[in-house]
Amino acid sequence: MGFGLALGLSITSVFLAYINRFLESFFASLNTLIQSVSVLVWTLVLIMIFGVLSPIPPILVTTAATYPVLLSTMLGASRALDKRFRELSTVLGASKTQEFTTIILPGSVPYIASASRAAIGIALRISVVAEAFGGGGGVGYQLMYNYDLGIPEGVFAWALLLVLLMILLDHAILKPMENWTKRWLL
Repeated sequence: MGFGLALGLSITSVFLAYINRFLESFFASLNTLIQSVSVLVWTLVLIMIFGVLSPIPPILVTTAATYPVLLSTMLGASRALDKRFRELSTVLGASKTQEFTTIILPGSVPYIASASRAAIGIALRISVVAEAFGGGGGVGYQLMYNYDLGIPEGVFAWALLLVLLMILLDHAILKPMENWTKRWLL
């Protein structure tokens, strides 16, 4: 959920930045601010706000960790495609919204797919930390639960499950999706 929220926020941010150049500077600065705050700080602050057993902190921590990766990539893709297709869209009389939805966003898909591989890896690692500190369930919670009870087999089993999940997700879904989207770059 945190990754999906970050992806939606990134697309919205890039759209607003494309419409208004002042907002581009704002989102670049916001991106730097979010990156400069440690994940541990995000986790602790969100747990204090929403409570220890709330499912919201792991989601928002994951969003805060993945948003900068997606936003940076999408802003870069937007700038690159903007230079390449700006003249064409101007000649055709397209509005900024039409340019974004028909040229920038579809042209950014290969970049979004590549950034998504990195962002989902970050999301899985970060959400485990957030769950360990303040979740009422999930892999991170189970890791801490087994650690607190002194069950090393449980810790290793949950850690192995997490690694296998990441490998399966990357090789079965993310890498084929990235390769599929890169076909359009040729």
